[in-house]
Amino acid sequence: MRKIIEITNEILLTAFFYALFRFIQSEYLSNSQYNDFISIFYIPAAIRVFSSLLFGYWAAAGIALGLFVDIVYMHPEQFMMSEIIFRMLQVAISLMLSLLIWAKLSTKVTFISNPVIDFENINAFDILQICLIEAIFNSLTAHIFYIWSPTVHLDFDLYYFAVMLFGDVTGSFLLFVVANVIFSVLKRIPAFARKDQDNSTNNQ
Repeated sequence: MRKIIEITNEILLTAFFYALFRFIQSEYLSNSQYNDFISIFYIPAAIRVFSSLLFGYWAAAGIALGLFVDIVYMHPEQFMMSEIIFRMLQVAISLMLSLLIWAKLSTKVTFISNPVIDFENINAFDILQICLIEAIFNSLTAHIFYIWSPTVHLDFDLYYFAVMLFGDVTGSFLLFVVANVIFSVLKRIPAFARKDQDNSTNNQ
């Protein structure tokens, strides 16, 4: 029962932040939109990557739920229910495939069926690698949806694919860089550094 509650909380937390970041993207970063479906700087991609690193494959359910909340309630889109279901499956499957492939390629991950990540030894290259893998799978599966969708009906275009890929990578990786810089600055603050050191000692 405790495990079920924990997984549910992870899914809901992921859904909340994914819907929130999609809201921020739509409301405040509209200038980065190349068209209605493609952006050159897409920050929700960071939530997809970050949640998969923290919560593993269960993050896919949270991403799908967050997408549902956004496209049905926050920014209603004129999709049929079959398109909404397809879109939710698309983001969920792309996340799971991305994590699976990265787990197979990376030396920092063990237990592919339930990835355990060595966070202490992860570096910028590892983050860039998972961001790139996730961007490739998301761009591929998203274009499958765009081609299939009766509402969108967008023909495959290699240039659009490249723009979407670029937007996912920049949105996810740059947010990780910013978060790392903020954390590094906070560590220089005596009170924060002391608290972080106390937590490390307690964990030992």
